[in-house]
Formats: sequence, C-alpha cells, structure tokens
Amino acid sequence: MRALIVLGHGSRSADATAQFLQVIDQLRARRPGDAVLPAFMELAAPTVPDAVAEALRLGATELVVVPCFLFQGNHIKRDIPELLDKVRTEHPGLVVRYAKPIGPDPRVAEILNERVEAVEHE
Repeated sequence: MRALIVLGHGSRSADATAQFLQVIDQLRARRPGDAVLPAFMELAAPTVPDAVAEALRLGATELVVVPCFLFQGNHIKRDIPELLDKVRTEHPGLVVRYAKPIGPDPRVAEILNERVEAVEHE
C-alpha cells in the first residue's frame, strides 16, 4: 500500500494551514488508491515523523514524499533529504521516494497570468 505525504512549509496562520489542507483534499480525490497525508516542515502539525507514523499505521509499504514547494531552497536540497534518510534508517523495509518540487512549471506562469488578468478586469 502506498502513502503520499504532501509536505508543506507550515505557517502559524490557521487560514494558511486550512488552504493547504484543501489542496490535500483535492489530491486525495484524484488518488483514491493512495493514502494522502499532510505534513509540515515547521510551525504546524503534523510533522514528517507524525505523517510517517500515520502511514505505517495505515499499512503503507511505500511512501512518496511530495513537496508542495515552488523552488529548490534549503528545505528541498538539504532538510527534507536528511529527514528521509532518517526514515529509511528507522524503517529499512519501507520504500521511500522523493518527488520534485513544483519548480519552473509553465502551469505556474499560467496561474500567475490568470491572476494578473483578474486584476486587470476589476
């Protein structure tokens, strides 16, 4: 069984956390065969270890960690790989994969363009 851990930065803002959880629900609707779990790097819960524990409780044998980050900053390049190395060490039978961040995807530019057009028409 596969679990997807969608990893956000985290915020002290309850509104920001709620919006992130909306994205989780949207992905969950698209991935009915997978457990889709949220996790945050800091400032909010659940943490990555919490999400891993939940995935294991659900019977996951494979984790796909999907960062909900735009670009490759320190969390993407250093912090998350270190966390995942620790998970692999603690759970040697668990397959752990790490997806790429969103990055310079043309769909991001399209969303930004839509936002500009919306302001132009106000």
